[in-house]
Amino acid sequence: MPERERLDVLDGLRGIAILLVVWYHLWLVSGQAFGPLTFIAQAGFLGVDLFFFISGFCLFYPYAHAASAGRPLPATRRFFERRFLKIVPSYLVALIVFATIYHEHFASPQDAAVQLVSHLAFLHTLSPVTFGTISGPLWSIGIEVQFYLLFPFIVPWFRRRPLAGYAVLLAVAETYRLVIGAAGLGNDFWTMSQLPAFFDVFGAGMFAAAVLPALRARAALQPRIATAASGAAFVAALVGLAVADHDWLNVYRVAIGPLCIALALSTFFAAQRWRSVVASRGLVFLSAISYNLYLWHLEITVWIGRIGLPPVWTVVVALAASLAAAAFVTYAFERPILAAGLGQLRTALSLVAFRVQQSFGDASTVVLSVPSTNE
Repeated sequence: MPERERLDVLDGLRGIAILLVVWYHLWLVSGQAFGPLTFIAQAGFLGVDLFFFISGFCLFYPYAHAASAGRPLPATRRFFERRFLKIVPSYLVALIVFATIYHEHFASPQDAAVQLVSHLAFLHTLSPVTFGTISGPLWSIGIEVQFYLLFPFIVPWFRRRPLAGYAVLLAVAETYRLVIGAAGLGNDFWTMSQLPAFFDVFGAGMFAAAVLPALRARAALQPRIATAASGAAFVAALVGLAVADHDWLNVYRVAIGPLCIALALSTFFAAQRWRSVVASRGLVFLSAISYNLYLWHLEITVWIGRIGLPPVWTVVVALAASLAAAAFVTYAFERPILAAGLGQLRTALSLVAFRVQQSFGDASTVVLSVPSTNE
């Protein structure tokens, strides 16, 4: 099976993750019921965990693939360059827009400075004063970047013993969850949304990426068996969504990682027809714009909700506007920056800075040349 075809399944899963999150916020803001599917909307917050699993997979897979092919491992510098170009520019645009629109929410100039600096440093998750203040979904971007910074230190020992590495990350996460549960903070969203609570979910993605090349080389999973296992994993995920609740999430989050591993690996090796369903064009498109859709959809939904439309029309208009905005930012802004690379981005920024400086210089010359009215 071609490598790209197999990894399209991951794009499909990412599409499912963003669909869950967007659906959850559409339901939360509009109050629109979705009939027998309302339970999926209500538990859509679990799409964030699926995102973290996919991030762990995508981060580690280049290392696992290079090792299995006998090629040099990816350079750490290259890793950080790609992460910077993917995450930061779009994040800055969203942050500037939201901070400008919601500037009246800042208690003082000092508060605005604290909020902006903490968000720019991706440390806003660490304090309840800055957590979820400028825009709710930005908290998970902070968690992602914090894990990126730790990732190069995790890779060396995870490569040598993936199962032990996953076990360590799971143990750290579960210990953290047990501690905050014993302290009576298991239902506190800020406390249970810190990076240690997600180490096992990231680790599950890394472990799935580590074992995929070996499973592929040995043809360990037959398509018929894998398809049945994938179907069972999706049913288990639906059952989890049906009973999901923020109140039990801290206790049962330990099950999310293994379920994601089973779901991803079984679907990778499933029959082509089933893989094409998971990696359908619609889900792959959602995957392509998922980052910017994640950044923008909640605020756009809130803005549309303020118009006073009926709930169903709030959902329709907000969804259409969110998709349009995310597609525009992705293809007109994010993709060109990724294609240009960090070197060309530096050159472009230097040119812009020079032109701005030149413009200010010209303006100063004009001002200085205007005769004084006292002369």
